[in-house]
Amino acid sequence: MEVRELKLESLKHVSMKEFSEYGRIVGRDEDQEEFLFDLRPVKPMGFSDVDVAVKAYWDIAPMKDLKYRFGLGILWMKPKPEGTIIDWTECHPETYEIFVPLGGKEIIFVLAPPGDEPSVEKTRAFLIGSDEGVILDKGTWHYPPFAPYGVTPVLMPRYGDLKEVEGPVTEAFGKKYDTSSKTYIKGALHALDTRYYGEGFEGEYKVKVI
Repeated sequence: MEVRELKLESLKHVSMKEFSEYGRIVGRDEDQEEFLFDLRPVKPMGFSDVDVAVKAYWDIAPMKDLKYRFGLGILWMKPKPEGTIIDWTECHPETYEIFVPLGGKEIIFVLAPPGDEPSVEKTRAFLIGSDEGVILDKGTWHYPPFAPYGVTPVLMPRYGDLKEVEGPVTEAFGKKYDTSSKTYIKGALHALDTRYYGEGFEGEYKVKVI
């Protein structure tokens, strides 16, 4: 399989409508958008009594289904050498993930839209700046974000079929999940319904950011 080259795109130049295929951009002046998309508030709530903010989105990720679990994590992501071939990807069909870089830094995110398999043709690489973040829709294929330079802290709230791994099999949400592979760590909080594609798994997937 040939390696597909991905031009790095600044998220600042990508519209919310265009990005809605993958999820939602957090940090935009969203009430100025012409269309409404999934995973976004209908309107912002302004402040009228105290001078503390221009506007606020109280439900940045409006999740109404309470049968699932919310988790808040923080990652310190490493940079990758220029030209690194990304040969696998993953998705969580029942979990939303939010990524916000901290410390005034940026991250690179390689994403493909939800589907039975990741589409190499629709895979894109986004540079996410320090004043924005993204919510990945359920099922969005993604390679873990990495830093363009230096170790970068990333805030990562998650909501979905999260549960601490109990062993080779983990019971939750009325199901039994196979958690025997090395990708699961006993005692750690995981998205139990996680699918992988590419090297070491099924299928072929090869891209690199240029």
